[in-house]
Amino acid sequence: MGISKDQDFKLKLGNLFLALLFATVPTAMTIGFLGTHGYILCRDLDKRLEKVEKIPVSELCDRSNLDANYSYIVWIWLFTTIPTWRWFYIGHYRRVTKHHK
Repeated sequence: MGISKDQDFKLKLGNLFLALLFATVPTAMTIGFLGTHGYILCRDLDKRLEKVEKIPVSELCDRSNLDANYSYIVWIWLFTTIPTWRWFYIGHYRRVTKHHK
């Protein structure tokens, strides 16, 4: 015997909240890694341009890097949340249906 639609909805909703909460760590890690990578690229670009021109690019590059990373936060969070939610839901659904048998 399966579980009721009400129990299934509660299970989906509860696991969605768990996934939203737990997806913040990989999202923060990804933004941190992208930010560090962008910072390294900006430093390298600044050193290379320093030889050719005397224009400081590092401030504009760093700001552009941060803006680009922050614009991806929602997408990265969703990308990590959806599989996490599905994984939690399948595990809990199996446990609940096994308990009801």
